[in-house]
Amino acid sequence: MTTVDQILFGWAERDHEGNAGVRPVAHSGVRTIDRWAKRLQYVWATQDGQGEQPEETASLVHLVFEDEAAVLRKLPSRNPHGRGGATLTHVLVGDPPAIDARLALGLHDWPGWRDREPDGTGAGLAPLDLEALREAARAGLAALRERVTEVPDEQLTTLLAQVLAEPAAEFSVITRPHLALPTMTALLDIAGPVSGRPWTFASRESTDKGSHQPRVVFLAARPPQSMYINQRRRVDVGEAPPDTDTARFAAQLVELYREAGHAALERIRPAHPLHTADDVGSWRRSVPIVDGRIAEPRVRLDVFLDDDLLDRAVARGVLVSERARFAGELRKQPAEWLMAALRRWRRLEQRAVRRHELRDLLVSEAVEACLAGRTPEMLLQATHEAEPPASVVTDVFFRRLPREGLDLSRAEDWWLLGVALYLGVPAAALDRTGLLAASPAHEVMDLVKEYAERFPEAMRMVLHRLADAGERPDAARLWYDRGLLLGPVDRIAAGDRAKEVDCFRQLLIAAYGSGLGRADAEALVRRAGAHAPLGLYAAALELAADEAAEQPIRYELSEQCLRAEGYASRATGSGPAPRTGAPVPGRPTGPTARPGSAGAGQVSAAPGSYPPYPAATGAGSHPASASATRTHAEWAHPDTPGGAQSHASATSPRAAPHQAGGGVVPDPARWDPPGPPRQPSWSTADPHGGAAPQAPSDDRHRGFGGLGQLDGVSLFFVTALVLVLLCAVGYVLLTSVP
Repeated sequence: MTTVDQILFGWAERDHEGNAGVRPVAHSGVRTIDRWAKRLQYVWATQDGQGEQPEETASLVHLVFEDEAAVLRKLPSRNPHGRGGATLTHVLVGDPPAIDARLALGLHDWPGWRDREPDGTGAGLAPLDLEALREAARAGLAALRERVTEVPDEQLTTLLAQVLAEPAAEFSVITRPHLALPTMTALLDIAGPVSGRPWTFASRESTDKGSHQPRVVFLAARPPQSMYINQRRRVDVGEAPPDTDTARFAAQLVELYREAGHAALERIRPAHPLHTADDVGSWRRSVPIVDGRIAEPRVRLDVFLDDDLLDRAVARGVLVSERARFAGELRKQPAEWLMAALRRWRRLEQRAVRRHELRDLLVSEAVEACLAGRTPEMLLQATHEAEPPASVVTDVFFRRLPREGLDLSRAEDWWLLGVALYLGVPAAALDRTGLLAASPAHEVMDLVKEYAERFPEAMRMVLHRLADAGERPDAARLWYDRGLLLGPVDRIAAGDRAKEVDCFRQLLIAAYGSGLGRADAEALVRRAGAHAPLGLYAAALELAADEAAEQPIRYELSEQCLRAEGYASRATGSGPAPRTGAPVPGRPTGPTARPGSAGAGQVSAAPGSYPPYPAATGAGSHPASASATRTHAEWAHPDTPGGAQSHASATSPRAAPHQAGGGVVPDPARWDPPGPPRQPSWSTADPHGGAAPQAPSDDRHRGFGGLGQLDGVSLFFVTALVLVLLCAVGYVLLTSVP
């Protein structure tokens, strides 16, 4: 660690050798303390401002010797013994490359300066960390650069013209004390290094006489005449310089400094330090002059906030060459700056229409800043309102994507995906295998729950990515714990049955893999029951591995169909009834179930207990299955040879489209949405080319052939009719005999 030593000069009483006056009273172990005592015996004594307020009379001094450099703060003070007018000088000592002019200027308001003498010589001073001093000096130097605006252009031009006329000279500048440090900062920024001794200064002095004076000494007033021969050039900034090429060049440099800052001067300054007036002339001829002004080769980012600067850059024709640099610098600007620029460059603003390439670059850089990490919400909103192109958001998103894919258990990956969705990344961009391969299943499901309403299509793609990994441990339990994601899937599908089936298909693959076994199907029906939409069971039938796995799903579909049409009995149904007062999503509604039926809240047979499917119709057939087959399947005749397969055909999308003697197999995903009670629709198309018979609701229990099973009343009327006919025939026969 590089350190800087400290020395404190103050009034000291007579010592054992009989010496009294100002001398070192404390230090941090400086080995060359005697040498510094001799060097500074005159410097500390030349401080001006006796009798004024101490905070207004402090002088900052920077000195460089052959092997050491120092920055001093001199302050008139009253010592503990009551002596007034003594100068308290706090000195920081170090290597010349470390203690340079910029560090000295930046420490003008350093809080570590001593403001009073210690009580005795035992006050301890410790070496200081150089990096900590540099960090403090950065803020102080930036504050001085902001204060340069307090210095009038004419005064700064006068001083700079004198310096450019004789760069190797030493100067005494007559100006107001509070302008000394800002003026020195501007001089250092514009002129840069000069030959001979490095830039050193004293900000407030009463005289410029003495040995080893700084290169620039600021005086509050011209000192009185004396017989002392002074080789320094005295500059009164209140006097205008002569009209020369050097003076005009100085004015142009000051104008560029005001407009583009110190960085612009560093870009046009010669590579070698200035030594003579000829060097200044070569420098003047090397810079481009446009309309009497120096053309800064680099454009400031303030062109996005200042129309005047924008017009100047356009007139100089440098915007095209500078756009490549903007692409790396805009995203690094503070969030407040980017927000202000985005508001000024709205899509329909005149400047945005005329300079659309600049607006596109600004919006793209704002997207980069938003996806780079945590950014303020206001910047996210401003970027969203700027309507960034989807292609830009997609490109930035995939450039930020980790190589192994997103891991949503990491906050930064969740942030990246959430911000990309908010800024408009299209859902199709998420259709990429392995995008969420590193993400735990529960994080992906939580993402779907959170964003299903705002980004339905994107969450549908996320479900596809969840299924890419196939069956995962505990995925089924996690899915059940989240209520089978019925609500999010309903919001994603928004009434589209095909999307609903697709979403549940991906969830089933993630939970059970590509094949659904009997045990898995029973668990699914037991968990879902009557609350599940038909799309879930349609997807389950597609993934059923065999007929045994299809059986519990078909049975539950039959129960739902019976309940929907009001035919459910106390003994039917395998799950709880639908919630009272609201239709089940994705399920056709029907008349209200009768009190006491399964549809009215009665619990039916134990879940998981399914009767075997009948081999033929008749007494051995399960009435619920037969009723559901006639209600929701295409009309099939149970008395035909294929009637035994009609139930399976009506409920399995994977079954053949036509069984022997059966009808067209319906797709549960195409059933009508919930609505008022209505009669079921029937298809009139026959797969063999004919027209299927229409089945009106009052003929549901009529058998094939016209005469079905007759009840007691019907049998009575038929018997009476036959007797009447027999009597009539007998009467005719008897009366016709001669």
